[in-house]
Amino acid sequence: MFQLKVIRADYEGWWLFEDWPEKVIMTQTFQTAEELAAGYEQQLEAMRQKFPNEIIGKYNIHAFYRNCELEFCEECDEDLQIYYSLIALEGEQVLQGGKHCKCLN
Repeated sequence: MFQLKVIRADYEGWWLFEDWPEKVIMTQTFQTAEELAAGYEQQLEAMRQKFPNEIIGKYNIHAFYRNCELEFCEECDEDLQIYYSLIALEGEQVLQGGKHCKCLN
């Protein structure tokens, strides 16, 4: 089984911090790698239309943001940028940039 998840966090998705599964705001499930790739491209384009800023980091994971979307962090006593990132998985395995190229776990 393949899944595409969108996370909303105060860090770019490629950091894959331990709590990233708790940050998931959307999940899509696919039966094949080809369906995942098509769904990934569709979601990528939708996010490009919705967000003015895009950066690509480690594992070819995309993160999107709006400059004005900040949240205050009490621990660090500052405003943090909010990012929306696409995470593709095969089972529990994170895939690189939505492609059938395993990168972690």
